[in-house]
Amino acid sequence: MVDVYKKIPLAGDTYTVTTTLSFAIVGAVATGTNKAPSLLAPCALTIVKVKAYVRTAPVGANLICDVNKNGTTVFTTQGGRPSIAAGAYTDDSDTPDVTALVEGDRLDLDVDQVGSSTAGSDLTIEVVCTQTVTI
Repeated sequence: MVDVYKKIPLAGDTYTVTTTLSFAIVGAVATGTNKAPSLLAPCALTIVKVKAYVRTAPVGANLICDVNKNGTTVFTTQGGRPSIAAGAYTDDSDTPDVTALVEGDRLDLDVDQVGSSTAGSDLTIEVVCTQTVTI
């Protein structure tokens, strides 16, 4: 039986696919560069935003992270970086200033601030990307 309401992809149709690349730091988060293993872009992608989550909220100050592409921040506007407010658990970044990735680009995670009296812990950073696919 054929579902006449379901669209069948045709040659030349274009779709947007979302891909998420994830960093994780288990335990209390400490400041520094390259705090998690590097990620490699599997193909050409466009970074849409960076999402941050902690299991234990930072106390006293925000937890602030930075994502680097091949050693250079994707947030040249530093205020756009993921920043989990003191007492909060999540944040979505502004759109990064550098969004284009090509296959093999290296992404690294820096932690710039963790909280002043209690550091956030069990940090997950998701780099949300899109890819345009033509069938």
